[in-house]
Amino acid sequence: MVPTREGCPERMERWVRVAGVLELQPGQGRSVAVGSRRVAVFNDRGEFLAIDDTCPHQGASLASGLMHAGRVVCPLHSWVFDLRTGRCPGESHEPVATYPCRRTNDDVEIRIPEPEGPA
Repeated sequence: MVPTREGCPERMERWVRVAGVLELQPGQGRSVAVGSRRVAVFNDRGEFLAIDDTCPHQGASLASGLMHAGRVVCPLHSWVFDLRTGRCPGESHEPVATYPCRRTNDDVEIRIPEPEGPA
């Protein structure tokens, strides 16, 4: 963590390459390892979106779920997650974390927080 101008700590973040743009076709998702995390990255009609890959219900890989119109359906018990918010629309199910994505030349990158080190 680094101090901010106001003296409050702020988490460090970094951008990590997770795929080539051509490796992730529209409508596709893929699970990638980013440090100790598993992240599901999706191409929704040219927009890249990323969430935690593990469904909080029973641990299924969300990257293998059916993705359509900014949502993914868990392949195990059909929970639906919004890829922009991580929430289950209309349900009180536990959400998953989301990660900002960007396209840099021919790469897809996600921004993840750095793990906190010793104080």
